[in-house]
Amino acid sequence: MMIGDLGDHFAWLPVLARWHYDQWGPLTGAGSFDGYVALLSEAAASSTVPSVLVAAADGELLGSANLVASDLPLRPEMTPWLAQLFVKPSRRRDGVGAALVRAVLQRARQCGYGRVYLYTSGTLPQYYSRLGWRFVERLEYLQRERTVMDYDVELSSAPNHGMQPTASGRG
Repeated sequence: MMIGDLGDHFAWLPVLARWHYDQWGPLTGAGSFDGYVALLSEAAASSTVPSVLVAAADGELLGSANLVASDLPLRPEMTPWLAQLFVKPSRRRDGVGAALVRAVLQRARQCGYGRVYLYTSGTLPQYYSRLGWRFVERLEYLQRERTVMDYDVELSSAPNHGMQPTASGRG
């Protein structure tokens, strides 16, 4: 499995935009699919914040994760955020998500950040806890309870996954 910037694999943008917009709709920060394509295109041109990292194997797009300056309007002081972690359903439980999370943490460290935030809901806080994320708070956002979590990048030993093969494909 390889992880790299969407800007280096721009042909995947339409598929990725569709996956994200179908999954999160208004949570993407765009009012329409075309608006989201424009936002994702802008982020794909960056290798700092925002960043869009993609995972692939054998020429197949497996998933992505974003590093964004702000993902939760209720907490503008918190930055940056891991956002929109998405793994193709047929590749879930293969370690793709964990590898993408590590790559985002590495990108944040390279950009000089010591801490990264995320928010999630449902059973996903347990997933992130297993990856070393800590509970910060629960709050209501868009009529749903969300869990805010953080990760101290300075304390992690996340390896650099900038388009390097992973050892096992499991995260």
